[in-house]
Amino acid sequence: MTTTPQICIVDDNSEYRLILEKIFKLDFPSYSVSLLADGHALWRTLDRLEQLPDLIILDRHMPDLDGHQLLLELKKHPAYKKIPVVMMSADATGQEINRCYEACANSFLSKPLDLGLLRDQLRLICRYWLEMNQKSTRVA
Repeated sequence: MTTTPQICIVDDNSEYRLILEKIFKLDFPSYSVSLLADGHALWRTLDRLEQLPDLIILDRHMPDLDGHQLLLELKKHPAYKKIPVVMMSADATGQEINRCYEACANSFLSKPLDLGLLRDQLRLICRYWLEMNQKSTRVA
């Protein structure tokens, strides 16, 4: 039995969330995507979901509870630590990317201005991480 892939996207920029929503509707219409404005909304969503998300795409820089802090909390939580988390940021310096990987990010997505490139990157990320989750679920 195949379930619908569940993805949570957390970004405080409403315009970027709208762009991501359109990309997912075009390229992954069967996915269930939750678009969230901040880390607190993610925690509320995780608490109410019947099925854990297969992937979390998380903006690095957000007010209040920033993406780095949220990533650290997710990876410490017994129920959520195995969910793949892809960090995204326009601040793609080597130091910033390393900080994300040191906090156990599964991947890093540089926020490109080119929509074609963004679509390509999201296709690759989703296919890779969702396929990995399906394989690990079958083995477990």
